[in-house]
Amino acid sequence: MISRFHLTIPANTSKEDPQTLDIELPVGVIHKIDIVFPSGCCGLAGVAVYQGVHLIWPSYSDEWFSTDGETISFEEFYEVKKGLTTFTLKGYNEDDTYQHTIVFRFGVLKKSEIQGVWIPWSEEIIEE
Repeated sequence: MISRFHLTIPANTSKEDPQTLDIELPVGVIHKIDIVFPSGCCGLAGVAVYQGVHLIWPSYSDEWFSTDGETISFEEFYEVKKGLTTFTLKGYNEDDTYQHTIVFRFGVLKKSEIQGVWIPWSEEIIEE
């Protein structure tokens, strides 16, 4: 299943008070993430994904994904557990004229569908 979300960030939105959008993902394993920055962002808009107060992506603290006219795409193995399906998309926009809309795509599979397709680095066996 692929879930798609749009985060529209108004002009002059600071990192200290970012635009937010709460999203729900299905229980399973996030195996693929695409973050689409349209042309015109010029590196002035940045985004991050949180679960509660915890920064999930980018995985290094105090950073944001930011680019122009590109898609940031990566494979992941992040389990979405029952009761913990809410994530928050956060974005800033230092452009003083234009809003920017960033598209997020999350590929989520059931654990039973992903076993044998991709094993996490730890080679941990996933129990149902």
